[in-house]
Amino acid sequence: MSFFALMLAGATVPAFAAECPGNPDALGTSRVVAISPNEFNNVGTMQYKQTLPLNDHEVVITFDDGPLSPYTDIILKILATQCVRANYFLIGKMAHTYPYLVRRIYNAGHTVGTHTLDHPLALKHLPLSLAEHEVDGGIAAVEAAIGDPKAVAPFF
Repeated sequence: MSFFALMLAGATVPAFAAECPGNPDALGTSRVVAISPNEFNNVGTMQYKQTLPLNDHEVVITFDDGPLSPYTDIILKILATQCVRANYFLIGKMAHTYPYLVRRIYNAGHTVGTHTLDHPLALKHLPLSLAEHEVDGGIAAVEAAIGDPKAVAPFF
């Protein structure tokens, strides 16, 4: 099985297993695919018909609803030992609570997206103004935690 990360162009470089310091048997990240939200705006076989351009035996690792101590630390250490990159979709209030974890995720080369401010379970039933507040607030909180608005991927 190969792992690859979805990244914005130039965000990171692949970490091949053979190049993983201290772990020649690491899984590694086989490739990084730069995708555009204009090209892939409705992805996921549960809700949409479009899928990502994965090769046979490739997977994308995604972590949602964090960061959360101590679990994010544990996962980051495991990913680092295997030179594997992942995608994180963070909740704004969690980013406010654990900004240092958001920076660790980003500085480790993972893609950082957002997943609302509070993660309301009925987002699609909220009035438009509240839904906009959830989405925009989540983006703003993650941007503030990283300290660079260009660091947050345009994916939700």
